Amino acid sequence: MKGQRLWPSSLPIFLFTVLTSLTFECSAEFDSLLQLPLSRLNTTRPRSKGIFYLGDFGAKGDGISNDTQALMEAWKVACSFPTRARIVFPASNTFLVHPLELHGPCRSRVTLRIHGIINAPKDPNAWAGLNPRKWLYFCGVNHLTLEGGGEINGMGYEWWMSSCKINSTNPCRHAPTAITFHKCKNVKIHHLLVIDSQQMHVAFTNCLRVVASNLKVIAPAFSPNTDGIHISASRGVMVKNSIISTGDDCVSIVGNSSRILIKDIACGPGHGISIGSLGKQNTSAQVRNVRVDGAVLSNTKNGARIKTWQWLCH
Repeated sequence: MKGQRLWPSSLPIFLFTVLTSLTFECSAEFDSLLQLPLSRLNTTRPRSKGIFYLGDFGAKGDGISNDTQALMEAWKVACSFPTRARIVFPASNTFLVHPLELHGPCRSRVTLRIHGIINAPKDPNAWAGLNPRKWLYFCGVNHLTLEGGGEINGMGYEWWMSSCKINSTNPCRHAPTAITFHKCKNVKIHHLLVIDSQQMHVAFTNCLRVVASNLKVIAPAFSPNTDGIHISASRGVMVKNSIISTGDDCVSIVGNSSRILIKDIACGPGHGISIGSLGKQNTSAQVRNVRVDGAVLSNTKNGARIKTWQWLCH
């Protein structure tokens, strides 16, 4: 990929009509793909400035110790802080974080500055008694930002190997989405590497005003159901300047989402960019005002597609 021109000067414009008109445009000229710099943080700044280091809350950052409680405590303090607050994951550390939910509303605008690495547990048994669909779950937060040039690793291999799509003798079961934003507003996630999710990598459900940019979302082509970015019942979502290479859809858009812009992305391998499935079990769903403006799809099973279920008459 390096050193090659990846973006053609022009590609056809496709017009689809399903429920309402959906326009996909593929046209752009780019000489290089995004770079994700790893920033260094001045660790001498005091907590009174709204900067909170996980180590101050007991996190070890050694990749072995469980740092989940430290993150929960840091979130409580940052969420209740009277002005802007930042939770910092230093570049020299790897934080093992078990499944957790971080809820709003918050007094402050919270930023997770991820310079280091956040790892999920390798063993699916860490989810025993918990919701198997969640790993890092943000709910009801306004003005939330995730950034920093670091890495979020779902450690999904054991989940993939036990999937019924890999081994048909295994029962089919749910697996976690690495990062879920649910009922959040004014969300930004940018300059991060998100890899090897247990299932979907980043999901926006019932969200309003979202920008996902300068991301690298990576998983092996064989990994099942590992959509890169999933958008459901959300409005005003922009996905731009990102590389998405997974075992399923690069971007998937489902029921009652609108005002979606996908701009200047590289997609593949994977299943392409998908709207749907829509209308399962004779249900009604709408996806409106979707625009794909500048996309290179390489080694994908599909290009840009709309998936609908057949309507059955009784």
